[in-house]
Amino acid sequence: MVTAVAPVGQALYQARRTFPGGDLTTVAAARHWVEDHLHEWGIEVPDMLTLIVSELVTNALTHTRSGLPGENVTLRLYVHEDRIRVAVKDAGPKPGRAPRLRPRNASSTHGRGLLLVEALCLKWGVLKVGTGVYAEIAR
Repeated sequence: MVTAVAPVGQALYQARRTFPGGDLTTVAAARHWVEDHLHEWGIEVPDMLTLIVSELVTNALTHTRSGLPGENVTLRLYVHEDRIRVAVKDAGPKPGRAPRLRPRNASSTHGRGLLLVEALCLKWGVLKVGTGVYAEIAR
């Protein structure tokens, strides 16, 4: 279930970076960027967070205009006392697209990304400003 966007509040640490769209190698670059920042801040990197980042950036590149050459995707990372939040802002939806959970289908080879995100995080939802999604995990 998509929840209403929670306020970011006062983060202990925060960072922002824009990555080029149109290329799935951006997924690994975004994942490494998150890992590097958390290490720099002395925070252990939860495996589930790297999976969530991979899924959200992949979705942005696959299902939005961020997947087109010349577009981009912006990642924001927030570390709070009790949680870590990642937000992925994309270049806007392709016509007729919005982030949503697909019905579970055991034979499908696609459509499990947001199911994984939902299972791994405290909450996730659609960004209030711009287009994209956020997810939060416990620290």
